Amino acid sequence: MRIEVDPSLLTRLTAEFRRRGIDLLLAETKEEAREAVLGLIPAGATVMAGSSLTLDAIGVTDRLKGGQYRYLRQDVRAIDDPEQRYAMRRQSLVADYFLGGINAIAATGEIVNVDSSGSRIAGYAYGGRKVIMVSGLNKVVPTLADALDRIRVVAAVQEARRVGRTPPCIDDGVCRNYECYPPQRQCGKILIIEKENVPGRITVVLVGESLGY
Repeated sequence: MRIEVDPSLLTRLTAEFRRRGIDLLLAETKEEAREAVLGLIPAGATVMAGSSLTLDAIGVTDRLKGGQYRYLRQDVRAIDDPEQRYAMRRQSLVADYFLGGINAIAATGEIVNVDSSGSRIAGYAYGGRKVIMVSGLNKVVPTLADALDRIRVVAAVQEARRVGRTPPCIDDGVCRNYECYPPQRQCGKILIIEKENVPGRITVVLVGESLGY
């Protein structure tokens, strides 16, 4: 679904990302976003991707499976032994390219993600040599406080439903942070990206559609 957005918001976000050392690419459609992402990855590169409905929706996941890249997520899933799989998952965090979605973007420039285990945000924070994150415009909110609220009452709730967890927020979307514990808790690790020190390391592809949650 296409989203109309105030051009001044995109101008502001572009400027905020630039001063924080983050590259921003704008795509009007899912198809444009897919080609933008793949255009950043050279053939033969090792690629890891976190679970992402957004990457699935724009068609990147299927293309990663096509054999042009060494797609480490497939390697991880092919391992039956739990200890070996865990070791391979840890190795995959330092892939040439680490891809995934975003749970919330503040118009003030912060990128916020929440994970249960932290394997995805570990790649975002430091592991991946290059990081490409894709987001629909539905993830953009006015402030960091709004972004933190969104990850708890929108993203985490819907992800909990998807994976079959039943945290206290599951029925009404109200976060009860201090009543929520493992194994049902979905909000395990939260990452706020304020800046990137390495020029060109992080690229955000922002799509003019509603994607993921």
